Amino acid sequence: MRKAANVWDQRPLDVYDDRAGALRPGDAYTRPDCADRHHVATVAERGRGSHTDLLVYLPGEDRLIEVRIRRDRLVTVQRSLTTTE
Repeated sequence: MRKAANVWDQRPLDVYDDRAGALRPGDAYTRPDCADRHHVATVAERGRGSHTDLLVYLPGEDRLIEVRIRRDRLVTVQRSLTTTE
């Protein structure tokens, strides 16, 4: 995750607004209330609940954290147009 985050801005990206439920591993996202980029490592699908559980990497803090976010929460999705290693 650290390596991918370090070169994220150098990759061709598809950037668009969508709901948090659309996030998948390898994506990055920002929220309107937080400018920090969150890189999605894992998405835990636990039924059809109203929330999505994510394991995300925060490059500014160099750590992984667990995040629970409402599926309908608006986020800005950044998805790499190239494959990751």
